[in-house]
Amino acid sequence: MMFELICYTDESERLHPWGPLRLTAGERRRDFFPYEILVSTYGPRFVEAEAAVAYHLVQGDIEDLLLRLCAPDGSGRVPTGACTDEEDWFAPVEMCATYNANAAELARDLALSWVHLHDKESVPRIAGMSLETLHARVDAAPRGARVPMKGGSELAGSLSRETVLKALATPPAALLDALEAAAVPDDAWRAAEPKAHEIMELLRQLDEAAEGEGPPAFRAKVMSPGHVRFLEEHAPFRVRRLPR
Repeated sequence: MMFELICYTDESERLHPWGPLRLTAGERRRDFFPYEILVSTYGPRFVEAEAAVAYHLVQGDIEDLLLRLCAPDGSGRVPTGACTDEEDWFAPVEMCATYNANAAELARDLALSWVHLHDKESVPRIAGMSLETLHARVDAAPRGARVPMKGGSELAGSLSRETVLKALATPPAALLDALEAAAVPDDAWRAAEPKAHEIMELLRQLDEAAEGEGPPAFRAKVMSPGHVRFLEEHAPFRVRRLPR
C-alpha cells in the first residue's frame, strides 16, 4: 500500500484545515477494510462471525499502522495520532482509532471533541490548544448541554458537558482503568467469536500454505447490510496499553 505524507504550513491551514501533518493511503485506502474474506466451503454462512473476522483484521492493521507512525521513543515527536476513513480531521471521539503517548491526554481528547462539536471549531485549528484553555471552553458551556457523536445517526450516542468535566477531573490512571472495564463485548459478539476464530485459523493455514495448497475455501463478501449492521450494533471497542 502506498502512502502520501504532507506537511501543511500555517498559511495553508488558514485556507483549508487539513492539519499540520496528514498521511493518506491514496486510492487504495479501502484496502484497510476487506470487502471479501476466505471462508470454508463446507457448512452454512455465518454473517456475524464473518463480520467479527473483518473487525479483527481491520483492528490489527490500524493498530500496526498507528504504532509504526506514533510509537513512543526518546524524541517524543508524536504525542498523539488518529486514524479515520474520512478526508478531514474530526474530533477524536469520531475517529476509527486514536493513539496517545500519555494517558493524561485521554481526557484532553474528550475536551477537544467537545469544543469541536459544540463550538463548531476546526479540529486542526484547536489541536494545539492547551488543556487549561480547552477545560475553560467546556466549563463555559451551559449546564446540561450535550452534543451528538458520529454524525448523529440513530446508533450514535451523545456527549454531555458534565461527562467531559468529570473526565477532566479524573486521574489518568483511573480513567484508563474505567475505559478498559467498559470495553466488554456484548452477548451477541461473544456468541459470534468461536466461529470467527475458526475462520481466522483457516486464514492462518491458507497464509502459511504453499500456492495451490491448503484447505478448501471460497471468497465471501463481508459488506452486506447484515455484516455492516452487526458491526455497527455490536463491535466492541478496544483499549491497548503500550509497554511504556
